[in-house]
Parts: sequence; structure tokens; C-alpha cells
Amino acid sequence: MNARPQPDLAESVPDTVRYYLDRIDQILLRLDREEEAERLLSIRLAPDMLDTGFNFAIAIGFAARALCPPVKIDVPDIPDQHTTESLLGFLQEVSDLIAPITTADFGATVSHRAGDADLVQDTAEYVTCFALPNMMFHFGVAYAGLRHGGMKIGKADFDGFHIYRKE
Repeated sequence: MNARPQPDLAESVPDTVRYYLDRIDQILLRLDREEEAERLLSIRLAPDMLDTGFNFAIAIGFAARALCPPVKIDVPDIPDQHTTESLLGFLQEVSDLIAPITTADFGATVSHRAGDADLVQDTAEYVTCFALPNMMFHFGVAYAGLRHGGMKIGKADFDGFHIYRKE
């Protein structure tokens, strides 16, 4: 398990990406023990939204998208299957890929595609205003899908900081 992000601003972004990737890992490990994991991964919060499993895959992919393009490393493809096994395997692949990356390795700009937009962004803007928010958005939607489906998880599982005492 990764340590909570430390206040070293020079490495706060890579540490934060790795920390929340670990939070996703912890939730997927719990999900893997659920009898209805497949049903939970297929939940859509609205008919036109991606399902929970695909949102987990995109969130994991954005961990790589946050750190790999600034250092000119290719981002791995998101798996076609979204089972707990495939998601945990993808998460391990991304974790291994991003483990050695530091901000000292970052280039000045990142060229990328956002939907139909071709963008060139300053690396700091790309990471903090595009990639990290997208990672957290898809993680949040996946979390909401699990909650909506009845999985007993809470904010403490999402962020690893909250503690609630049961009355």
C-alpha cells in the first residue's frame, strides 16, 4: 500500500496519482470478494453513461495518462474486459509503469487528445487541470456505481483519510 501523499510539492502530483491508484486497488480487492462483483461492475448511473467497470478502467488508465506523456512513455491500452481480475491486472501494469516517474523527468509540454480536441498544454496544466481531474472523475463515478449497487463502502474507502465511528 502506498503511503499518503506527503507535502513535498516537487513530487506531490506523482505521489497523489500513486496514492489514489492504491485506493482503487483496495476497493477492487474488496470488490473481488463480493458475490455480485460482475453485477456491480455492470452498473450504469444513467443509461447513457459508461458502466462501473469501464469507469474503473478509465481511472486506472488516467493514472498512466497523467504521468507517462510528460516523460514521453507510451500509455498502455485500456483492457476490453472489465472484470476484477482484468482491472487488477491493468492496475498492476500501470503501477509498475509509473513507479519510477518523478517530476524531474517531465518535459515542458504535452500534446494529447481530449475527446475530439487536439491539445498542446504546459505539463503542469495538463497534469493538474486535465489528467488528475479526469482520473478522479472516473474513480468517483465508479465508486458511485458500487454504492448505488449496494456495496458497503464509504468515503474512508475512497480517500483513505476519513474515519467514522459506528454508534
